[in-house]
Amino acid sequence: MNLQPRFHLLTIIFFVVFAIPSWIAVRALAESIMEQWAVRYAEKQVLYDKGRTLQPILREVALSRQMASSQPLREWARRPEDKALTQRAVKEMENFRQNFQDHSYFVALLGNGHYYHNNAQNEFGGQEFRYVMDERNKKDAWFYDLIRQKRDIHINVNPDPNLGITKLWIDVLIRDGNDILGIAGTGLDLTSFIKNVVEEGSPGVTSLFVDHDGAIQIHRNQALIDFASISKNKSQQNTIDLLFERPEDRKAVLAAMKELEVRKKNVATLFVQSNGRRHIAGIAYLPEIDWHEITLLDLDVLLPFSQFAGILAVYTLTLLGILLLFNLALTRFILKPLKQLDAGMAAVEAGSEVPAKLENLGTGEIGRLMKRFVHMAKSVTISRRDLEFKVQERTIALERLTKIDPLTELLNRRGMTERVESELKRARRENNRLGILWLDLDNFKEINDWQGHAAGDRALEAIARIIDATIRPYDVAARWGGDEFLIMLYPTDEAVLLALGERLRQAVAGCRSVVGKDGQPIELSASIGGHLAGKDEEFNTVLQQADGALYAAKAAGRNCYRTTPVPLTAE
Repeated sequence: MNLQPRFHLLTIIFFVVFAIPSWIAVRALAESIMEQWAVRYAEKQVLYDKGRTLQPILREVALSRQMASSQPLREWARRPEDKALTQRAVKEMENFRQNFQDHSYFVALLGNGHYYHNNAQNEFGGQEFRYVMDERNKKDAWFYDLIRQKRDIHINVNPDPNLGITKLWIDVLIRDGNDILGIAGTGLDLTSFIKNVVEEGSPGVTSLFVDHDGAIQIHRNQALIDFASISKNKSQQNTIDLLFERPEDRKAVLAAMKELEVRKKNVATLFVQSNGRRHIAGIAYLPEIDWHEITLLDLDVLLPFSQFAGILAVYTLTLLGILLLFNLALTRFILKPLKQLDAGMAAVEAGSEVPAKLENLGTGEIGRLMKRFVHMAKSVTISRRDLEFKVQERTIALERLTKIDPLTELLNRRGMTERVESELKRARRENNRLGILWLDLDNFKEINDWQGHAAGDRALEAIARIIDATIRPYDVAARWGGDEFLIMLYPTDEAVLLALGERLRQAVAGCRSVVGKDGQPIELSASIGGHLAGKDEEFNTVLQQADGALYAAKAAGRNCYRTTPVPLTAE
């Protein structure tokens, strides 16, 4: 045999001897790097899904809390047989219905078991009372179970057989002090929620939501959802046992869930087996709704090793060279780009921009891998910034929603309460007086009944404009609820309080800007009660005094101003 064939044979032998372990090492390095990427991708995907999920729910939770703490509802829940309180409560619930995303609500009273509901089509307008619940009826077990558990808020997926609907329900306890009076809340359409939150995603990515016991609450396959978990024993629930074949995977996932609840970590990741395929499970705890979000990443879809088959072609071509050239080629075309790819991943993980030079590194499959990584990293960075901006924007909107009345753009009850309590403290420190004007639009129900709710809204907007134009720049006004407005004057005295109250009454009586269905101006008038707070009066006392003055104004025939007696000041 000639030297050249022998040399080639020897080169092939050397290549095989060194290529096999080198290939194993390169494959292990690539797999390790890609698994690290997969873990980081899983963490970012879980956080993204968490933020995307909480956005539609948190707004509904905030509104449900406001409705459950509404004073008209709590007073009515105390005395559900009072017709006047019932009408006032129904009006309050209708106001909240317009703001809920699903335009529906429910209220269940513990005292008499009455269940109230209205939907987006206003199908039950005037017939909001739907049925009477019975603790012995399995259909109503959810209500009494939640009352016994005393959990202020609970979110569950449950069909309502009485109403014939299945929704993602948000349940908030109606409390008055330590007493539980019932449950109020709203629902999100289950099909739409699954489509927008769970089904939306990349191939190979499956998102689902479970409660703290592992019962499946949201899944793209509705057959796996554990409906009405609150009223079931654990043995009857559809849990994550349906997703993982291996017992050790189920135990590991449950342990990670408990760890997230206790240690307050953001994300936990682990490798599991599901449907006979290897997955990375990313888990995040959502304390706002007491659920866990689980994202399963199918590694065979997201990280197919078929893309590395081209490396073998590089190894084969090196048979034409010598072992040294092979090693140089291996270093140049594979190991060095992979190390720079790992460095680029670390930079992206740290929040930095992906190095632009990565896109021009490598050739063939490695080059395409670099380009895909650069594109992916840029997309992740853009998505992260967009998500951060949206979260900040939604947070500002929610903060405004909790303190501003959307119709009149005056403060709402919560915002006014905080402001008055703050100014009362300031008045005590500065030894000044604070005054309250409580304004109630006369015959507002008749306006709504005869002229329509649109005319009623225009009347409220007109009153808000009158108040804003009449009060001093440093006074504060709020829509206290329904057709009632609260005005805080600080600093003030009895003369200023009287003058401003009378000016407001005259301005309302002289308003002709609200036009009815017939095109004619609607005559407006207001009853106003005023109270000059004493030095040591608390917030509730101030409101009671102003409310008493308002009642006196109504008793005097309306369209008038009344005030409480001037409190004596300590010498």
